[in-house]
Order: sequence, then structure tokens, then C-alpha cells
Amino acid sequence: MNLDKKIAMPLWIMVIFLLFVVLYLWKSIFVMLTFTFILLIFFSGLYRYFFKISHSNIISASITGFIFVWFFGIIGFIVSTQIESFTENFDKIGKWFQGLISSNSLLNVYFKDFNIQQIFSNVDFSALWTSALWIISWFAGWLVTVGLLLVFILIEKDTFVKKIDIIFSDKSEKKIENIYGKIYSDLNIFIVSKFLIALLNWVVSWIIMLLFWLEFALLFALFVFILDFIPSVWGAIAMTLPFLFSFVQFDQSYMSFVLLACLMVPQFITGNIIEPRVMGSRLNLSSFVIILSLIFWSSLWWVSGAFLAIPLMVSINIVLSKFSITQPIAIFLSQDGQIKK
Repeated sequence: MNLDKKIAMPLWIMVIFLLFVVLYLWKSIFVMLTFTFILLIFFSGLYRYFFKISHSNIISASITGFIFVWFFGIIGFIVSTQIESFTENFDKIGKWFQGLISSNSLLNVYFKDFNIQQIFSNVDFSALWTSALWIISWFAGWLVTVGLLLVFILIEKDTFVKKIDIIFSDKSEKKIENIYGKIYSDLNIFIVSKFLIALLNWVVSWIIMLLFWLEFALLFALFVFILDFIPSVWGAIAMTLPFLFSFVQFDQSYMSFVLLACLMVPQFITGNIIEPRVMGSRLNLSSFVIILSLIFWSSLWWVSGAFLAIPLMVSINIVLSKFSITQPIAIFLSQDGQIKK
């Protein structure tokens, strides 16, 4: 028995190491599958909500599918229209930077031969816009693939459950159902809450920027929405974009700082008051683990890893908490040293 315990831990370490090697080598597949699973949780929650109201599978599925297409269609429309207009204003940005260098004696000493307008004039904006359109087209195709995966997963859901019944014993089957149920429950609350909070920040920041007559307010607000899904300082980084651009547009620099202060208020309220109350201790991850997981998954899967870091760590911690040999790891990762059964 003691020999088994001595062998078990190195074996777990080898399995985890090989798993991460596979995750890196086949990252494009795993990223797509992870995003599909998260969207499945999110849209199945919407489906259940509409089913309670309509009591019809067809109506619930149709409304959920419409929301999926409509939401990502809106994002694609904003990006495709706003970025084109934004690139046309690079000349204005170049003039502002050149004026800043000319008016500041210290900057003028170090950058006296620096002509930013000449740099902008040498940029091939048509090629840049073509690349942007290619990225948008690729993302649209990626979304279609994810949507098809969602459809086939939903179609084969009952068949998958039957396969689990055949493969595993009653005890193992109950453990798998318990793990999946816990992951689904916690991630459903996290994803829906995070989405609604990010959507609230999007709308509020957009209204604030409109009140300041800031150009490209819708695009900057979209960045606030997207970066709100990444933990740590990314929400603050999203606010620096309209803050820096406001120096180009406004004649008085103090207006830029007033804009930044107004944008920070809703972010502070949602991040420190609303979000903790809505989510509670569902994540059950320490702040250190959240930052570490952000660094790790970003290194492994780049930008996609930054978005998926929290859902992945929540899922991993739940799985680790269900096995006695890995429970110490789950306790170490947890927020207060407590794991929920």
C-alpha cells in the first residue's frame, strides 16, 4: 500500500506533464473545444431560461441561436466599420505626437530628427485593412465551426450519456456526473455573471464617452467589454485607449483626465462591489493562483489562454478536489483552504 502511494504521485506528475505537452502541441484544437464548452454552458443556460418561459424546445433553441448570431454579428459590424474609420485618422494622431515633441524641450532634444508623420505616410493602410478583413473573415469562419460543434454536441448529448453508462461502473459514473455538475454549475454562474457585468461596463463606458463626444466611442467601449473577461489589470488597460486618444481630440488636456476618472468609477463599482456579491466564492481560487494561471495559460495559448485562464483553473480545481490524492493541491489552489464537495 505504501509502495502504491509512493508510485502514485510521480505517476500523476508524469501524466500532468504529458497532458500539458499535448495541450501545447494541439493548442488550436483544444482552444476551440474549450471555447465551445464555455459557449455550450452559456447558451444552455439561456436555453433553459427561455424553455421555462415558452415550454417549447423549438422556440427556446431558435431564440438562443438568434442571440448567438446577433451578438457576434454586432461585434463583427462594429470592428469592420470602426477600425476602417480609425485608420483614416492616423494622420491626426501623427500630427498630435509631432506637436507634443515640438512643444516639449526635453522630448525635442531626444527626438528632434523623429518625424512620426513621415512614418505614418509610409504605412500601407490598404494592406493593413486587407489583413484586418482577413482576420475578421477567419474569426467568422471560426465561429461557424464552433457553432456547428455546439449543434452536434447538443444532438449527441443523450448518446454521450449512454456511452458513459456503458463504459463506467455506477460508482465512477456518479463521480463523473458529480464533477460535471459542479463544473457546469460554477462556470454557468461565473460566465453568465461575467458576461452581464462586462456588457454593463460596455454600455456605461459607451454612454460616458458619448457624453464627452469622443470619437470611436463604440469601438473603445467594445475593447472595455472584451478585456473585462481577462482578470487583473486588463480592464484598466482598456480604459487607457480612449484616455490616450482623447488627448488627440480634446484641446484641453484636463478633459482627458476627467474622462478617465468617469470611466474608472463604473469599473471600480462592478469589480469591487457587484462582481464579488454576484459570484461570491464560486471561483474558490486565491488571487495569487489567478495571476499565476493568467501568466501560465497566456504563455501556453497566447491571447486565448488569457481569456480561458479562469474557467480552466476553476474546472481543474474542481476535478482535483474530487480525488483524495490530489485534494492537497486543490486546497493549495483554493481561496481560503476549503474545498467544496
